[in-house]
Amino acid sequence: MEVKPTKGLKVFVKSSREAVFEDESVSVRKVTIPDKNSKGVLTGMTLAGFAEVEMSGLDGKKHWYPVDSLKGEHGESVKEEEIEVQMEDDDGEDSEE
Repeated sequence: MEVKPTKGLKVFVKSSREAVFEDESVSVRKVTIPDKNSKGVLTGMTLAGFAEVEMSGLDGKKHWYPVDSLKGEHGESVKEEEIEVQMEDDDGEDSEE
């Protein structure tokens, strides 16, 4: 069974990496999460395959983990919804060819 990464969903994190957002950059770093501290709650925010998880059992802070490394509290796979974005064609008014 699959569930969407919605706000308030309780998850278990089995990840060896997390995204770290800084003022002007994003980096992915290695992490180790002990099994006893792997439970968290999704905030409902997702971005490029990562979901924000509030890790009260770990340090009480919010962390960004890959969606595919999350499992629901009943073993469900967490799957991010893919939304197709339609781009408008540029009619070339701004270009000087």
